[in-house]
This record gives sequence, C-alpha cells and structure tokens, in this order.
Amino acid sequence: MAANKFQELVRIKKDAVLVFQNEEAACVLCPDMGGRVFGEIGGHSLHRIDLNAALHPDQPFANFGGGNFWPAPEGGKFGFNYRVNEWYVQPCINAEPFQVGAHNARAAVLQKQIALVNRVGTKVETRMQRAFRLISKPPLGLQRYHLEGFLSYQTTDTFTVLNRVPVDAALLASWTLEQFEGTDQTISFCAVVHPEQAINFDFYEHPGERIAYVPQGFTYKTDARRKGQIGIRQAAGARFIGFYDLSRRLVCLRENCSIAGGLYFNIADNDQPQGPASAADNYSIFNSDADMGAFELETISSAQVEQKWLKGSELISITTFAIFANLYDLQGFMDETLGKVELPMKKTPNIQHQAPPERFAQASRTSNKD
Repeated sequence: MAANKFQELVRIKKDAVLVFQNEEAACVLCPDMGGRVFGEIGGHSLHRIDLNAALHPDQPFANFGGGNFWPAPEGGKFGFNYRVNEWYVQPCINAEPFQVGAHNARAAVLQKQIALVNRVGTKVETRMQRAFRLISKPPLGLQRYHLEGFLSYQTTDTFTVLNRVPVDAALLASWTLEQFEGTDQTISFCAVVHPEQAINFDFYEHPGERIAYVPQGFTYKTDARRKGQIGIRQAAGARFIGFYDLSRRLVCLRENCSIAGGLYFNIADNDQPQGPASAADNYSIFNSDADMGAFELETISSAQVEQKWLKGSELISITTFAIFANLYDLQGFMDETLGKVELPMKKTPNIQHQAPPERFAQASRTSNKD
C-alpha cells in the first residue's frame, strides 16, 4: 500500500521532525517548517500537505500546509505580509528554523529570536515560541460517542517583544492557521449564540448562501472553490470552530483558550479604511479558490499592551480530530453541538442501508446535555 501524505512527509523529513503518538494517531512538529503540526489517524492524513514544498523549500513562500503559527496582522497599515503593496512572507517566519528546547514523548518547546518589520517600516524584535502538548483524552463532548480514533493537542504560541515599540507604530498578535484539503464534503462551522450577529464579513466578498444559520451556530461551505473569509467577533463568545467531512466521518474542533483581555484588532489581508480597530476577531475561517484547494480554521489572540508600549501576545489553542465509527453518531454530535443539522448523508456512499444504532437514538433524546 502506498504511503499517505503524512507518512511520506515523515519519510522526507526523517530526523528533522518531532513525532508524537497515541494508540490510533500520530502527529509531527516541524522546527524547520515554521513549527507546523501535521497529523494522521488510522493511516489517514488530516491536514493539507504540500510534499513538493517539503522537498523544495527554497522558494519565496513554501506553503507546506499543516497547522501554522504566524504574526498578525497580515495586511492593513501595520501588516507583516507586505513590502509597500507587494505581498510576501518574511524569511524569519517561514524559512528560519526554530530551535528545539525541552521535549519528551508528549510535549516540546520551539523557540527563535527574530526581527519583524511591518508595512510602515517599524522593526519589532521578538522572541517567538511554540509550546506543544499532546492531550491524552478527547473532549468530554466526544467521549460518549463511538470513535475509531482521535488526535488532540494544545499549542501555546507566544510573541515576547524585546525592544521598545509604541502601539501607534506597530501591532502584534499570535495567530494560528490550520490548513485542510477542501472538497464538497467539507463543511466548516462555529458554535456560538446569536450567530447572525457573530460574523465579521469585512474580508473578501460576502459568501452569501455558503453561510447557513442554525439554532446554536452557523455552517460555512468550505469546498475550496471560491475564495472567501469570515471572522468571528471576540465579543460573540464563540465556543469553538470546526469542520466535518462526511466522506471520512471526520470532525475537527478548534478552541481558543487564551486568557481574556488585551487589544484585539483587524488581522486580515484586506482593505481597512476604518483602520486597525475596524475588526476584533478571535476566530477566522478561510476558503480558498481551486488553485490552492484548501480551507483554514484559524485562532487569533490579542496584543498585550502596557501603557503605550507593545509587550507581545499569547494564544492558547486546542485542536481535536475524531473519526466516528458511524455517521449516525456524527449526526448526533453535530445535533448536540449546533442544534438540529441536516447532514446530506444520502449523497455519501455506503450508508443508505445502515440502521441507526440504539445509542444514536439515546444521544438524540439527550442532546444539549453534558
């Protein structure tokens, strides 16, 4: 059997990655690929992986895929991804390797000291650190369902500013982007009350009918066919974002566990006529066009400010993947998470003649209870 992309990545990188695993799953942390995380469950790759970029990383931007750690903002007045009007990724972020600090079979710390320059030319000297920890059990909301496997990990992503930088010259926040292959079976979602007021549409064009509101959140059709992005306002208090993929009975959850407080600002790559304070999101979901073929689930932190000085940022994120033993349990979990959600299961092969197990009926009757 041919190796999956995850296994092929491990073969290519050999001893240059840190490997973590539980009984059914594995993941790697890649110090020389921007500190990215890649995972698999039961031999199935979870993230988008660009093997060509892994083999040939010496390009202006090697978009490896996986779970990434970036500085915000991307665009706007203080953007870190522009030289005047040219989009680019600073080499210190994507090409300069992290140094590996303390590590064991379940955790590791990566760190490097870098100098970022924003769009207006302000230099921000900072220590960039990613602390990774493998989590031994799935979240409580998943534990009562039949799972074929799960993978869960926490990343604590920190910028510590080392020079004196006033907030009227620069902003900086930690930002993670987990990247996945988009298909017509991949639907992203957000668990949040009052979803109609929770979304920030100030990015690309409005996604229109790709957004569907449900009793306890909303869904976003992330099929990697039309570029779009939304933010979820920090003030909305979203529980988490995620996606499900019916073809693999896969659910991914991403929870922003950062300590409340600090200065939230517009992190996006868009025109910001109302300035950096025009948006304050702690989650974002990005859908690419067909050329990239991917979508991203993103967590965002705030800038830590002391008086008028920029001090840094810390972002704590928990990412969980679960493969359900059957689609009826997946349906039960989504009903419990978002309210009644009609999954298009008739379009998915090999399930039309399955009888729902008794425990699905029980789960449906007890939805909204923990």
